[in-house]
Amino acid sequence: MLLNVDEQLTPADHHTHRRYTFTVPPRATRLDIHLRYAPKALPEDESMHLATRALWSQAAALAPCVGQPEADAWAVAQRQRRWSRVRNLLTVSVDDADGVYRGACHRQPHEQHMTIERTEATPGLVPGGLMPGEWRLTLSAHTLASAQCAVEIQIAAETASRRP
Repeated sequence: MLLNVDEQLTPADHHTHRRYTFTVPPRATRLDIHLRYAPKALPEDESMHLATRALWSQAAALAPCVGQPEADAWAVAQRQRRWSRVRNLLTVSVDDADGVYRGACHRQPHEQHMTIERTEATPGLVPGGLMPGEWRLTLSAHTLASAQCAVEIQIAAETASRRP
């Protein structure tokens, strides 16, 4: 195991980036990256509360431009739309030992498996040689709305066997 992270994030980590370094061994042929976080979505009542609060905040910002009656009418019309639940969103990007950006995975699922090999990689990541040395994974917290968000990251490497 090259990296094993198990931690809790909170709304204070919203819009932050955490960087983790890991050492890729000589003769690495494949990197396996696993990200899991929970919860993905807030409960319906919390989602509705946050969405309603954001809606009325937007209406207040709109009022000086269009007038209070129009802003209120807009907010009421928006409330009649079907709401989805507010979701946490965490993504990863990877830089290699030379500091070269090897891509990012901006995906909605709360559990993701990504790979990098010489000739192929998970979409969003760049295939190529896996030079030994210190690599960096950046965890970006685009949205952290839940009171706590458990995060697990594991990175492992497959290596070519030595020939006698």
